[in-house]
Amino acid sequence: MRNFDRSERFFGKDGLAKLRTKSIAIVGAGGLGTHVTQQTALHGVRRFALIDDQTFQSTDQNRYVGVRYDDIGTLKVVLAERLIKSIEPEADVTTVEKELATPEAFAAIKHADIIFGCLDNEGARLILTELCAAYAKPLFDLASDIEIEDAPRYGGRVIAAFTGNGCPVCLGELDMAEATDDLSTPEQRRQRHELYGINKAALDGTGPAVVSINGVVASLGVNEFMLYVTGIRPPRSVLTYRGDLGGVFVRKEPARADCYYCHGIWNQRERTGVERYLNLRIR
Repeated sequence: MRNFDRSERFFGKDGLAKLRTKSIAIVGAGGLGTHVTQQTALHGVRRFALIDDQTFQSTDQNRYVGVRYDDIGTLKVVLAERLIKSIEPEADVTTVEKELATPEAFAAIKHADIIFGCLDNEGARLILTELCAAYAKPLFDLASDIEIEDAPRYGGRVIAAFTGNGCPVCLGELDMAEATDDLSTPEQRRQRHELYGINKAALDGTGPAVVSINGVVASLGVNEFMLYVTGIRPPRSVLTYRGDLGGVFVRKEPARADCYYCHGIWNQRERTGVERYLNLRIR
């Protein structure tokens, strides 16, 4: 068994026991998700659900933890499982080689205690926000970003979307126009682009990404998770990392009681209908 003596000196044996009994779902086994996978395993988490339908590509090699030069073409969840098993061979790992909006992914999320969202798609982030709100699942939503036009701006943020202080939507941290585009049919997207024009900068759906910025954001998220589970303190609602400014900032804002996504919607809709509702959103 891995020696947790140095960890126990901080959060104690009870804290370690709590971490070991929690099950987590990591949605997105990419640049952020691999860091989250490694760090939660090193914290003592032993039950994982890994959700991602993509394979590791050559353009991912600059920022993925635990990969080898010959891993190109391998499913990302397989690589994440290997990373966990290299830390704790007896860990219980479920891999879901599907995209988020599938019955298999929804089932894994519903059965997990805590969810990490490590997504780079606003439509998927919106679906995950709604699903976790519907089933009262603690969600740590992570995002990193690099803007290189004009004055460079780079960093990321962590949202604990279960504290009663809002979600990515009502906190203004989710681009609803982009989410609408992501969740549209090809025909709806074509019509919208003809009417409003196309955002040329977003055509390929990718942007700059580096391992160190992802590592900082993932570490902030895992730290808030660890503090929450062990009972040291409640998680901050929003932590914003500004690498260009060299700082981490805490946002303190009152919750929006009328938020459609994290509050009122689920008072009118039975949870048993959530999966069908969310699937309809992307058809």
